[in-house]
Amino acid sequence: MINIDVLISEEVSGVLTVETDDISDYAVKVCRAAGSSHADINIVFIGDEKMTVLNETYSSPEILLSEKTKRGTTDVLSFNLSEASSELLEGEVYVSLDKAKIQAKVSSTGKDSTGKDSTGKDSSGKDYTPFEKEVVMLVTHGLLHLTGRIHDTPESYKAMVEETEKMIAMYWGRKEEEGNSFT
Repeated sequence: MINIDVLISEEVSGVLTVETDDISDYAVKVCRAAGSSHADINIVFIGDEKMTVLNETYSSPEILLSEKTKRGTTDVLSFNLSEASSELLEGEVYVSLDKAKIQAKVSSTGKDSTGKDSTGKDSSGKDYTPFEKEVVMLVTHGLLHLTGRIHDTPESYKAMVEETEKMIAMYWGRKEEEGNSFT
């Protein structure tokens, strides 16, 4: 059984435009596809202030799955809390909605600073990432880290990006067909 709880910090309450039940259902599918059949995971949406504290407190190679040392905020952190001999994957994925907004260049209202909508194209037809898709990409990235994926070389990073896109196309894309899209 896979249990996914989605939590939203008070500091970003009202910012998330994706339904928490949709995130939870999607995360279960990603975990299964990544090889986990037993999991208990919290996905926690926070702001940059809390993310900075987490990143600076736990940014040692022994603790962070991405094996990086960093100051300040970051977009996603994953913490594997499983016991070594356990078949149960336990962990937490923290996503900074502040950072997601910046990376997507789209505000939580679905419009960026120039008034572009969240269709994935601006008025000149140039592509950009809608906020909702950025959030789903970060959740996917964090879940893949929990299931053992790492990216410590350019090749492994490229493979992880490709796997992230594949997961989104396979499992979130189906929601788009049902009328629940990134827009």
